[in-house]
Amino acid sequence: MSVFTAFPVYLPERFLNETNNPMSATFTKDAVFIGIHLAKDGVNVGAITETGETLASLFAPFAAKPTEDKGRVEMLPEIWWDATRLALGRTMSQIRTQVASPSQLKAISVCGQPGVLVILGRDGRPAMPAILAEDARAGDAVVSLSYQGLEHSKKMGSPFKATDAIAKICWIKENLPEMYENVVFAHQTDYILGMLKGEPDATEFSIAMNTGCDLIDECWPDWLDYDMHLGVRDRLPQLVALGTPIGKVTHKASSMTGLPVGMKVVMGTATATASFLAAGAKRPGDFYTEINDSLSFRGMSNHMIQYPNGLIRMFKLPGRVWFFSTEANTGAEWIRVWFDESFQQELLAQAEPILPTDYLAYPNVRKGETFPFCSTSAEGFISPATDNRIVQFASCIQGMALFERLCYQKLVKLAGLDSLGDIYSGGRWCKDDAWMQCRADVTGRINHRMASANGAAFGAAMMAAIGSHFPSVEQAAEAMIHEEKVFFPNPKRIPIYADRYAAFEDLMDDQGFV
Repeated sequence: MSVFTAFPVYLPERFLNETNNPMSATFTKDAVFIGIHLAKDGVNVGAITETGETLASLFAPFAAKPTEDKGRVEMLPEIWWDATRLALGRTMSQIRTQVASPSQLKAISVCGQPGVLVILGRDGRPAMPAILAEDARAGDAVVSLSYQGLEHSKKMGSPFKATDAIAKICWIKENLPEMYENVVFAHQTDYILGMLKGEPDATEFSIAMNTGCDLIDECWPDWLDYDMHLGVRDRLPQLVALGTPIGKVTHKASSMTGLPVGMKVVMGTATATASFLAAGAKRPGDFYTEINDSLSFRGMSNHMIQYPNGLIRMFKLPGRVWFFSTEANTGAEWIRVWFDESFQQELLAQAEPILPTDYLAYPNVRKGETFPFCSTSAEGFISPATDNRIVQFASCIQGMALFERLCYQKLVKLAGLDSLGDIYSGGRWCKDDAWMQCRADVTGRINHRMASANGAAFGAAMMAAIGSHFPSVEQAAEAMIHEEKVFFPNPKRIPIYADRYAAFEDLMDDQGFV
């Protein structure tokens, strides 16, 4: 039974009857965009104005968990749709009192996880449960894919894995041949977009990347049919760039969700890409960095980055711009492991006056590093050694910033960028002003602390805005994303930190790391 059936939504006709109500102070005149994020355990929906105000933010859990058995992980696609229309119905119930006219509801888009394979009959209905991204049943297919798709793998800079959607398609062909001949394939986001507009006939490059999509030539490559003999290219969705209008909300979808009939449906993307768009970076050279137990880096470039073992993940943005992400083992975990976290504010206050410091630290509390170098033995250090806890703490604050600069230096080179742009920051440990200022001084770049941690649903709403209201990612970000505080590099400290960075590079070289 649908979890949605007992929930009354406001249908478009009822919504339209309210359009002549007198304006009140609570009404917005702005255009409104709706973003849907298909998460692991449910659906997040956000209704966002063109100026970045959140009118509604709701979550609807999935009615059932995935079924798991011997490496197989499956879920009924109908469960996603039930949660989606529940969240949309509640969203419409909230925002109907905040907008003056349904014509302000401009567009809707969706983001979700790549690698989720939906198998549909020719009638558009699910032919079997969807195979989720973490399902590893298709290990045997990797051998054939790696051989026949060797040039593709080299071109994309990533090896085939058992969890890839293309491996799952191979598994279905091998194990369910009669079904295989009578089905078409889609992804999780395609399915929900299809439920909104009537047909799941379009997908996005980043979503399709592990289904065999050629991200550079933007096509389903010939080798899938001619070398792998899958006969699948005409049964995969059309490839479309994110932010492209692909249809309109149907009468059927409207009656189930409360969305206005004819509202634009805009191509979505992967959750990682949507989250990046919501973080504030606007142009190639800009980075969004999260400081948690580990450091994660997301940036934009004008071409694909090739890096060993797929440690840098690539996604497509409009206008043939690329979004990439990677993660280092090193992060702020040292605060908890090497110090008492409850005293971190006190330690930060005492450390600030002694920055910059001659003590150099590589604050990695784990064994091994993933980026900007690969090592199974790298361990953290403070040089020269000291027993002074305040000096140790200050050296680690500085060391984090020096290590961050080392990562940017590598990423700028790999991406072929002329220079590092602005840095947008999020995560638990970007709240301290002294630390943020140290990062700005060490990198020599403007650092932005964002006003709020906009999630993937916000990014999906931005995609809807890009496809219906703003002509570019940059203009949408300028209008919709806001920062709490900006930290400019201190000209007096830049040369001092340049010397510290040169010494840090030499020390890392002596350790055999770079």
